[in-house]
Amino acid sequence: MHERFLESQINPLHLFITGMICIPAYLFQSSLLIRLMQVLLFALLSILNGKRIRWLYFVVMVATITFFNLLTPIGRVLYRAGPLVITSGAIEQGVFKGLTIVGLVFISLFSIRPNLKLPGRLGGLIGQVFLYYERVIDGKRRIETKRLIASIDEVLEGLFRPGEERPEQPVASVATSASGYLFSAVLVLLVWGSLFAL
Repeated sequence: MHERFLESQINPLHLFITGMICIPAYLFQSSLLIRLMQVLLFALLSILNGKRIRWLYFVVMVATITFFNLLTPIGRVLYRAGPLVITSGAIEQGVFKGLTIVGLVFISLFSIRPNLKLPGRLGGLIGQVFLYYERVIDGKRRIETKRLIASIDEVLEGLFRPGEERPEQPVASVATSASGYLFSAVLVLLVWGSLFAL
């Protein structure tokens, strides 16, 4: 498989449905090891959908959630420093929660494309929301630390100024190929089957 495999082999609506079918099984998963493997799989799929992943951002997110989870100690005490008690249960729960959020972000990155068209008026509105979401994500690259607020304002204003800082127009939808259908079926079976793996 190569970059943009999903874009060239699977219709945006079919890919969206595949992602939505995976979410319940992903959320019901209780094994930390399988959750980690799923997150890595969804990250790989995001890359195959042409997305660039900033790994440091997601590592910091998981670390931050884990740190705040330490404030509610559960399980075996690993280390005690004054009022701070580090327990194995708090670390495991924190990592699990952090990975859950990161995995959901990766599912959205691989299953939602700017050219997604959902049926009906409500579908059109939801599709527009996804398009703006995609443009905000693309605009992250233009945010500067030294002028944080001003650069965020510029990205958001760029969404509403016609002709300025617009990303490429969404490409036409492709028909789902046989390998695309196979890929979707295998992915759904893997994610749902993992509920019974351990």
